[in-house]
Amino acid sequence: MSDQAQPPVPPQDPNGTQPPQDPNAGAAPAQNQPVVPAGETPSAAATRQGQLSPRAGHLFSIPPHPNTQFDEENFLILLEGSISLTMEEKKRVIEAIPRLSIEQINELISIFQEEKQKFAELENEFADDVAKLKAEREKEIAVTEMKQEEQGEDAEAKAEAEALKKQLGL
Repeated sequence: MSDQAQPPVPPQDPNGTQPPQDPNAGAAPAQNQPVVPAGETPSAAATRQGQLSPRAGHLFSIPPHPNTQFDEENFLILLEGSISLTMEEKKRVIEAIPRLSIEQINELISIFQEEKQKFAELENEFADDVAKLKAEREKEIAVTEMKQEEQGEDAEAKAEAEALKKQLGL
């Protein structure tokens, strides 16, 4: 006999069969449970309610702010997910960060969290209206992403042209 502990054996009924481990195994999910996209945890899906869809990367980068320390990732998620702010307004918030005190940044975070909660409530009551506003904001984001991509391609093309000129001795 080995010294390793053996896993407990579940009790058997008189017929020799084992009862199921989970009484809810195989049952359909409750109707009030949110549908969670594949690969996403329930908590991640719940955090999207009341906000725009998350992106693979961020649209903005926070400029240096030597006088304050805060959770930049959370700030960007809340800001970029904001339904009420236009892209121009979000850009102005980002540009203002170096001039803001920690109290002002904390207040912004609080406002973004409250907005997220309120829009989640509105989504339940006025789903079509919120969906239209979200679609409008998503379109703004798509246009911004295309512009950023074009600017990146232009910069890449200029860099390649400069490298070619140097190679040719021009």
